[in-house]
Amino acid sequence: MTKTTMTQFVSESIEENLMNMNTCLICEVLEVDMNLYKADVLPLDDPEATPILDVPFSFWQTEQFVIQVPFKKGDIVLVVCSQADIDPLMFGGGEAASRSFSANDALIVGGVNFFTKPLQNVHPEDVLITDKQFKNKIRIQPDGEIFIESDNKITAIAPTIHLNP
Repeated sequence: MTKTTMTQFVSESIEENLMNMNTCLICEVLEVDMNLYKADVLPLDDPEATPILDVPFSFWQTEQFVIQVPFKKGDIVLVVCSQADIDPLMFGGGEAASRSFSANDALIVGGVNFFTKPLQNVHPEDVLITDKQFKNKIRIQPDGEIFIESDNKITAIAPTIHLNP
């Protein structure tokens, strides 16, 4: 029988606790609900992982504006786990649980592009909203010039449209 020193015991205890702490994970989207902005995801780093269910999407938004990205099944996303229980914030009140860095408090913060599938961005200095082929895009240059490019019809809906050449 081997004796465990106090140092070994504490080290093993800390290591075990750290292994159960989730900070961020790269996951595959299994199912998506774009009406409630949530998805079921599967961590890619652990072959024995179980899906994390009902993970809310975090996206760029303010009181007046939203940038929505339509995530789909099979997309690869970065998921972060909150330092504290997010249920009271997400559901409008209640008492927070004492958990920390739990998969129960996961948020999808964006897509991940692997180095094995590089995107050739021909406009690296511009703000860009585009498809991955860079054929249909809205591009804003640092000098303020804006380009809208498409292989298809461009439709503008407004009561009045002013075009200044």
